Amino acid sequence: MKTVASPDVAPPMQGRIRGLDGLRSVAVGLVIAFHLWPETVPGGFVGVDVFFVLSGFLITTRLIVELRTTGRIDLAAFWLRRARRLLPALFLVVLGSTAVASFVNRDLLVDIARQVFGAFTFSTNWVEISAGTDYFTNAESQLLNPLWSLAVEEQFYLAWPAAFTVLAVLHVTRQRSAAIALMVAGISAVLMAALLTRDYSVTRVYYGTDTHIFGLMIGVALAYRMADPTSWFHRPRWLAVRAWMGVAGLVLLLILLTTLGSTARWTYQGGLLAASLLTALIIATLPGARTPLLELLDRTPMRWIGQRSYGIYLWHWPVLLIARSVLPARPPGAGTDAQTAFLALALTAAV
Repeated sequence: MKTVASPDVAPPMQGRIRGLDGLRSVAVGLVIAFHLWPETVPGGFVGVDVFFVLSGFLITTRLIVELRTTGRIDLAAFWLRRARRLLPALFLVVLGSTAVASFVNRDLLVDIARQVFGAFTFSTNWVEISAGTDYFTNAESQLLNPLWSLAVEEQFYLAWPAAFTVLAVLHVTRQRSAAIALMVAGISAVLMAALLTRDYSVTRVYYGTDTHIFGLMIGVALAYRMADPTSWFHRPRWLAVRAWMGVAGLVLLLILLTTLGSTARWTYQGGLLAASLLTALIIATLPGARTPLLELLDRTPMRWIGQRSYGIYLWHWPVLLIARSVLPARPPGAGTDAQTAFLALALTAAV
């Protein structure tokens, strides 16, 4: 389908944005820390929301660049690229972890048929909602537990490029497209808060695509605005304060690690939304001249982890459960001992 960019819109940023790989490493590090030591890092699950904002931003930026350079969006090619990027690793982790678990501890295979179905249909979040799974208390028995967020992202990857193409065909400006994305994000955040108030389970509001898509849509809005040279992100005042804004955003995001929690109502009534907005703020400060935050995020170890963050995210949880099965058990709530943590991290890095 051939589309033409609106005449009042200038080309988006070109080239690779330094620091994004480092931000990915922060995100996966937060998730792993939460899974290893939930009592010490009770809000580490916000790493998933960091991933959501990054995904919305990057996918939309790539679509904007494709539209600008080719005049069209090739949806089939886009979906094929996503499949090549995501599916091989997904198949490997599902087949490999279930095979190993069958030898090590068959208790890890409880409800595995349901989990595999959800994994291969990108519907893990809705499958587990229907099954009444409690994400934060029953996670120990779910070998493929982290795939719920991959399901949300895959559903986004299927729907958003088509919606993006429709907006382009209708010549909706990037400013208005960003406003639409923010409106969708706002509706999603309100739904999360409202459904929890109406005594829906935490899992329903946390897993639901409708209630947890706000991070992805905030990333979408950010991509539109940063691609527009008339936006505030390209004005001298922003360029003058971006270095401090980036550091402030990261510090506030890290503070959320201790103030958010799986049982805290404010987590779902503004906390996760705040984490998403702070992530967008951090991303917005990365393009341009080097800053202290960019120096940190662009270091070689941070880039190395970030470039492998998808595989690390997929593998770390089943590897951790298997490692816990073969090493001495710890009391409930005690977190992961150093020996198990080292083994799990080493095996994850190796895989």
